[in-house]
Amino acid sequence: MAKRPARGEATSEGLDDPTAPEVIAFDVIGTLFSLAALEPLAVAAGGDASTVGRWFTQLVADGSSLTAAREYQPFRDVAKASLRTVLPKSKAAARDKVVAGLAKLDVYDDAAPAMGRLIMAGRAVVISNASAESTKKLLARGRLDAFVDSVVSAEDVRQWKPGSDPYAFAAATQDVPLERMAVVSAHPWDIVGARQSGLVTGWCNRDGATFPAPFGQPDVTAKNLLDVVEKLLALRGGQTT
Repeated sequence: MAKRPARGEATSEGLDDPTAPEVIAFDVIGTLFSLAALEPLAVAAGGDASTVGRWFTQLVADGSSLTAAREYQPFRDVAKASLRTVLPKSKAAARDKVVAGLAKLDVYDDAAPAMGRLIMAGRAVVISNASAESTKKLLARGRLDAFVDSVVSAEDVRQWKPGSDPYAFAAATQDVPLERMAVVSAHPWDIVGARQSGLVTGWCNRDGATFPAPFGQPDVTAKNLLDVVEKLLALRGGQTT
């Protein structure tokens, strides 16, 4: 699969010029839903304020390593194993409560407005490394399910993001070319995976972080989901209005 160059990168045809997508695929955990509700559970398991962040980083690293090795394990299994890596001295029951807390995450305030704006002009899907069943329940809990046309899970293709298969499968389910689908995510690793797969990209940079230089640049960046969607819908051959 040919990658799409980073924004503004020269190609044989000139500059890469993304246009407004027909479909936007949202990441779920950490993008539509906050991990903050897990913090007291992690502390109760023997962790501290940094534990949830370290766990999620370890979880993504383990899942990405499996993808690089062309292997697959379900999200929940990897989540439990990676938490044990981060909290090796904690009790299994306490760790299980942290993992179970993934089903009770709170939705970000900007998620519904962003999706509501999108469906006025296009379609919304989600792509998650978690199971389709758990993702659908979480969307319903956050009252986002009515906005979503389809749910794509890593289990559908037996590959985690940022591998290319989940993105390609999502585009196929919507019957759109890769270049007419965008991914919106708070995670740089997701953005680079989507771009390498040929999609348009929108980074939700809530914390004012610096995008990793080796990953190139997202097509649009904003501090909240609504502004990311607005910028994506305003794309016109590489120009935003």
